[in-house]
Amino acid sequence: MAKVIKSDTEPQSINSSYSLQRVVLVGVVLGIIFWVLSSFLGNYIHPTETAGNIATILVATLGIMIMMRYRMAQSIVIAVATGATLWGLAQLTRGLSWVEVAIWSVFLYGLAYALYSWMARYIKPIPVLAAMLIIVIAVRVVANL
Repeated sequence: MAKVIKSDTEPQSINSSYSLQRVVLVGVVLGIIFWVLSSFLGNYIHPTETAGNIATILVATLGIMIMMRYRMAQSIVIAVATGATLWGLAQLTRGLSWVEVAIWSVFLYGLAYALYSWMARYIKPIPVLAAMLIIVIAVRVVANL
């Protein structure tokens, strides 16, 4: 007699549709957009801190739209975690030259999107959200020292 095996009950903990290069590229592009927006808003409309926070919100919204367009997994979670982590980046980079600000913005956005998208590929949401929350809190505490 043949034994029936259900393959849909096997645990699948990692999402297979994950492209680190694409995510890092999205993060780099969003870092450039953040730098341009925060520079423009800081020079013409708002103080540096307010301009950076407005740019962070706009970039997170744009990041959600871009990742949804490319059908990347958990785009809202990644964009919100990155926005919360990099909140106040314009204030932290105040006083640096525009080249250094651009480099730090691109590097940190690329790194944050890579980290959080790598974590978000795990299918179970509770451990993912808990780990992301711990990282966001740790970065916020270190950034405010």
